[in-house]
Amino acid sequence: MRQPLLKIDFNTPLPKHVDVAVIGGGAAGVITAYELAKRGQTVGIFEKGRIAAEQSSRNWGWCRTLGRDTRELGMAKLSVRRWSEISSEIGADVGFRETGITFVTQSESELAGWEEWFKFAQRSGVGAEMLSREQANKVYAENGSPWIGGVRTFHDGYADPSCAVPLIARHAARMGVSVQQNCAVNRLYFEGGNVAGVETERGLVRAGSVVIAGGAWSSLFCVKHKIVLPILNVYSSASKTRDDMQLDFRGPLKAPEFSLRERPAGGYILAKSGRGSVPIVPNSLRYGTRFMGLYASRRKSINLRFGREFFRQLWNEFGYLYLNRSPFERNRVLDPAPDMSLVRSAYEASAKVFPGFGPERLDIAWGGAIDNTPDGIPVVSAVDGMPNVYLCTGFSGHGFSSSMGAGTMLADLIVNGAAAPELRHLSHKRFLTGEKLAPNIIY
Repeated sequence: MRQPLLKIDFNTPLPKHVDVAVIGGGAAGVITAYELAKRGQTVGIFEKGRIAAEQSSRNWGWCRTLGRDTRELGMAKLSVRRWSEISSEIGADVGFRETGITFVTQSESELAGWEEWFKFAQRSGVGAEMLSREQANKVYAENGSPWIGGVRTFHDGYADPSCAVPLIARHAARMGVSVQQNCAVNRLYFEGGNVAGVETERGLVRAGSVVIAGGAWSSLFCVKHKIVLPILNVYSSASKTRDDMQLDFRGPLKAPEFSLRERPAGGYILAKSGRGSVPIVPNSLRYGTRFMGLYASRRKSINLRFGREFFRQLWNEFGYLYLNRSPFERNRVLDPAPDMSLVRSAYEASAKVFPGFGPERLDIAWGGAIDNTPDGIPVVSAVDGMPNVYLCTGFSGHGFSSSMGAGTMLADLIVNGAAAPELRHLSHKRFLTGEKLAPNIIY
């Protein structure tokens, strides 16, 4: 069963020309388009399926600074602030609630890492506190005392992935943004060696600039245009519990074996913490060595597998590159099946801490695909060597949360031509210099 999603129809004709064409109708694309429209740009969003139908509605909804790699902490801070403002801006409730977010652990090494992050967060103005063993177990355990400590932020929270991005897209459309659903962009259009628009399945749209915000599809699109973009997709699973469940605390919680957050309508979103599978695909051969550091740091939580997905993607890629056959028109919505063994494991693990969270409480489950870069942070930048083409992708599981800051900063870059200091680590150029890309940096 697919995830809950608010579906909105946009009956607007295909534009002939826009200032900026945005490829992808997920959180990154929609929010970038909205911010560009606020700055007086004419914008078109081109989505091969429905707005937010892929990972932007399949994530946990967390909006956080907690635990963020310090290279993207500035963007994460801006994002949380913008999430707190967006409902009043668009006149519709995107579900943001400032509840704080908490991590608890049984690992001394993990706790030590959080203490280092906490020191940096304090210097960066993030409101947070470390939790003692007693504090963590008093609030975040109903059965036993499993935790040795934790960390909590005060101003983080969550929004509702089932409606947030569609509601922002609807408001953007009212501002004049052309929102095109079921309209795949198959390639960039060039004149005189410079980008001049996008070729969609419905025809050519001229544009002064193009933003590639295709999430799990971005790397394949870039291969067509010889843009180096090392991304591997991690397939994850999440679920919704029955509505008749309520714990005594508010706000998202990450524990070693499960993560959960409340739903205002009742019940919880529940998932296995940090677990997923990575199929070996053509990009694994193309970019695999770049991911060795990331894999080494997460090998206990990632299941590598080789099978039919390799040959399916190889055929998709061959048809796209050599037969002029669009994989985007044939794959409107990436809808992977959930890994029910991971889903059940999350319920079994949470039931040990919160009795009553057994597998019988499961309502629905769904899968998703998370676009990951070798260093686990996104690309929010101009494409090196290709003027007026920009990337807003590779969020590595942080896209819903960080898209607010990313869209705001990228819109400023496109309109004003100057990158914010917070983007210095998120440039496309880092993939071209041969530098070692280290995951999870704490200064």
